[in-house]
Amino acid sequence: MTNLIAHRLDAPGATLVLGRTDGPPAIVYFGAPLRPETDLVMLVASRIQPLGKGTLDVLPGVALLPEAARGFTGYPGLIAHRPDAGGGAWEGRFAFRDAARCDDTNSLAITCADADRGFDITFHCRLCPESSVAVFKTELTNSGSDDAIIDWLSAPVINVPPMLTEQLRFSGRWCAEFEIHRRPIPLGISSTENRRGRTSHEAFPGVICTSEGATENTGTCLGLHLGWSGNHRLLLERKSHGLTQAQLGVLPLAGEMRLKPGAALATPELYAATSDRGLNGVSQAFHAFVRTNIAPFPKPAAPRPVTVNTWEAIYFDHTLERLTSLADAAADIGAERFVLDDGWFKNRTDDTRALGDWVPDARKYPDGLHPLVDYVVDRKGMQFGLWVEPEMVNEDSDLFRAHPDWALTLSPYPAVLGRNQMVLDLTNDAVQDHLFERLGDLLGSYRISYLKWDMNRDLVLAGDRHRKPAGSRQTHALYRLIDRVRAAFPHVEIESCASGGARVDFEILKRTHRFWPSDSNDPVERARIQSGFLHFFPPEVMGSHAGPTWSHTSGRGCTAAFRALAANYGHFGFELALDDISDTDRAVFRAAVERYKADREIWHRGRVWRLDTIDPNLIATLATSLDQAAARLVALQIDRARSVAPAPLAIPGLDPARLYRVTLKSEDPPERSGTRRFDNPLSTGGFVVLGEMLAQAGLQLPVFHAQSGVAVAIDAVD
Repeated sequence: MTNLIAHRLDAPGATLVLGRTDGPPAIVYFGAPLRPETDLVMLVASRIQPLGKGTLDVLPGVALLPEAARGFTGYPGLIAHRPDAGGGAWEGRFAFRDAARCDDTNSLAITCADADRGFDITFHCRLCPESSVAVFKTELTNSGSDDAIIDWLSAPVINVPPMLTEQLRFSGRWCAEFEIHRRPIPLGISSTENRRGRTSHEAFPGVICTSEGATENTGTCLGLHLGWSGNHRLLLERKSHGLTQAQLGVLPLAGEMRLKPGAALATPELYAATSDRGLNGVSQAFHAFVRTNIAPFPKPAAPRPVTVNTWEAIYFDHTLERLTSLADAAADIGAERFVLDDGWFKNRTDDTRALGDWVPDARKYPDGLHPLVDYVVDRKGMQFGLWVEPEMVNEDSDLFRAHPDWALTLSPYPAVLGRNQMVLDLTNDAVQDHLFERLGDLLGSYRISYLKWDMNRDLVLAGDRHRKPAGSRQTHALYRLIDRVRAAFPHVEIESCASGGARVDFEILKRTHRFWPSDSNDPVERARIQSGFLHFFPPEVMGSHAGPTWSHTSGRGCTAAFRALAANYGHFGFELALDDISDTDRAVFRAAVERYKADREIWHRGRVWRLDTIDPNLIATLATSLDQAAARLVALQIDRARSVAPAPLAIPGLDPARLYRVTLKSEDPPERSGTRRFDNPLSTGGFVVLGEMLAQAGLQLPVFHAQSGVAVAIDAVD
């Protein structure tokens, strides 16, 4: 044991221990806080596995970079070679060089070197004091004399504890994002890869490994997320000796990661959260981390404003008269932000033309956007927002006619269009400057406080002007452009939208303030999507709108009360013709806005809990204030109930010895029509009960018809 070395990082909610000998370290422990007097060397030694028969004479663990040269027979964490040196450097072995502790950031950097192969590698590890989330990054430097091709470099490889035998993956498609798929971690490799050039609808770069049967509030869980908005790979591999590794990293296009001598390549940051109290513990850690380290709100203390978007109200049919009518209706129900969506710019009459020509259409807006902006801001007291899609261009546009070479293509092959559009080459400085100038003209000329930044197609044949692959470089170039806009206009908030939820990750969130999780405003689909989304992201960055009666993406129709209720606990808003609804629906929406404004402090700053329900069609979400003085519950029956009456819902997160008043906050007839009789005091003004009773005995709700639900308020009475 004399050659064993251990390093630890501590936070109030977790301890991270790294053990090493003469090479890359491994995560030996990541879990509940260890006592200061814990013998770390003994901890490392006690994790050494026995050597069975029929194996190599060494049995390496899962290091931050597992190596075949040390006997690791699984998927390698680094795949590289030197094409100009006869293909050498394809395999090797790193030796420990240095470990540097940075106490001011609670971080550790461990450097190893392979002099024969010509590589240095540094593993960056940080444990966030506020959230106990661990942040990892790998940095590889070419210390050799020849170029090196990096075909794969994982972020620091995670040693998944053996008792975690199940996995939650998050996938989907357009209008059905963040579907939750739970399955065992099989022997061998289970991998998902994304080649769409953005985070993607179908392969979110995150996984939660769990103990068997873990629930929202019970069991051991490890959540992992790669903060990256482009092509990626997520790989879990369980070996026959019982160890499991998790690798997440950038998936490069062929030859894209070429390192010249002296050059370095860093992986995106990998975020890890651990919990011994179920899936909610992982989610709450990620939420706390986002709130303290990621989300860059210009005014952090300001509440998330009620937002009205024009898209599903008018589509491309813009007139000042209709838009002011919408603004009147938005202000009347209490909206605080008005967003002008697609169709406002030059010659934009449908989705086949004009992307790239970011000036107001002179026929629709002869005086520019000033009359509308002035009306919204000065007359109605709302913020003004604008839709843009800066990364895209239509062939039928002034921009493409002037600069056809600005599109990402791979000549001589024909361009593959998506939504009739092509992608601009953001790696070209001329394109960067042009887009910054156009956006700067808009933001400098009009009182715009919000951009809905859309991106409506995947990257295919993503070649730059030199025909070189530009998948990863395009993502980094996007970050630079948004950083530039944010630096010049720090008061402007940005929504990340990519055909809905195709660009949702921590790295893009460092630059934006809100996600559009899906293009679907169908409340049934949204309830499912939001449940998956909340595993990693807090509700204040979850754009959630009440749409039209009939959803144009699914064909489903729902009541105004259910549409508003399903959106009420995210960043609430509306996307429908508010100036053409019944007085009854208008009253429902006004009440929903009042409820949102009264409760958003709890939802957006408190702890969020997804509640375990026996009925899979009942989705219940709870938020408790940090001081345990209040809680808010939204229960959504998305389809027909599977039992005659719902089982009581256990309400976690309250002070067990404190008295709470429980009251129904929404009571619309469609929400109560499934119940023939309900003598429970909840239906007649509410009741007062101890927090421990709500946690242990639960809360009894009425019977719901499909597509109905309730909001419940729980407030301390002391």
